[in-house]
Amino acid sequence: MKKTLALCVLAAFIGGCSSVDVPLSAKQANKEVKPVQVVDGTAVNNEYHLASSHWSDVAKIRDEATRLSFQVSQGSITKVQAAQLLDQFRLAQVGHNMVDDDMFAIYLRSAVESQQGTIDTAQSKAYIQNALSGWQQRWPVMRSKPANPAFTNFLMEVMNMKPLQ
Repeated sequence: MKKTLALCVLAAFIGGCSSVDVPLSAKQANKEVKPVQVVDGTAVNNEYHLASSHWSDVAKIRDEATRLSFQVSQGSITKVQAAQLLDQFRLAQVGHNMVDDDMFAIYLRSAVESQQGTIDTAQSKAYIQNALSGWQQRWPVMRSKPANPAFTNFLMEVMNMKPLQ
């Protein structure tokens, strides 16, 4: 029963994954790309841009999450172990930033509570969606935006929500 519940929750998170192509308008395509100075994972200049590797990092996190969800479905690891492994992967891939660190803490708490049976799949999904909505509201007014919130945008994809840009 617990294995089935863990699988259902992970499948709900991973099942909504799809590739996201960011279209460039003709104006953007002809514009010179300026490098973004990053200090401690945060873009430092007046004009905000996502890191050039951002969308490929999101795709790599999605691929790793898919691989881990297969291991959960096979019973070789638990949902919580998969979440912890995914965190290790995202830290190696993009490092720390306050948005992703916060969202991972919420993601892990949701996985733990789900695995313990204190919340169901719908509650777990709602918990994560509410946190993502909070970041969507704060994002436009943030002074120091992280250059690569790849884990958060991965979760936005899974939840079919508009990514942070």
